[in-house]
Amino acid sequence: MEYSMSQKMINVLVVDDEKEILECFKDIFKNSNFSIFTANNGKMAIEELKKNNCDIAFIDICMPGMDGVETLKELKVINPNLKAIMISGFRNEDILEKALKIGAFSYLFKPLDIQNIIDIAVKCAKNLGIDDHIEIIH
Repeated sequence: MEYSMSQKMINVLVVDDEKEILECFKDIFKNSNFSIFTANNGKMAIEELKKNNCDIAFIDICMPGMDGVETLKELKVINPNLKAIMISGFRNEDILEKALKIGAFSYLFKPLDIQNIIDIAVKCAKNLGIDDHIEIIH
């Protein structure tokens, strides 16, 4: 899969305590106009968002220390326009509903599917009004 590059970079923050997940996101978007920033916990995510003005965030719900919902809350204070996608290894409707009420844009379930990740990132970019900068070539 190839991406057509444009001048506008879309900054994406990926928050997960699993290094493999962080590396997966880097690989998926390495030849695209999506810049990937990673954090392995909520506290680190807050610091990354302060340093890098991210448009989109993928946040794991289950992490040691600050969980994904609490992380989402803190990130939305810093950037209320952040499009956040929650990642979960289990279906817990109460937690997902809470995240959506706080301002999550959507959610994905593990195991993650590459095409679903790309589709939701493009959907977020369109929602942010930067869809004219994205072209995916198969």
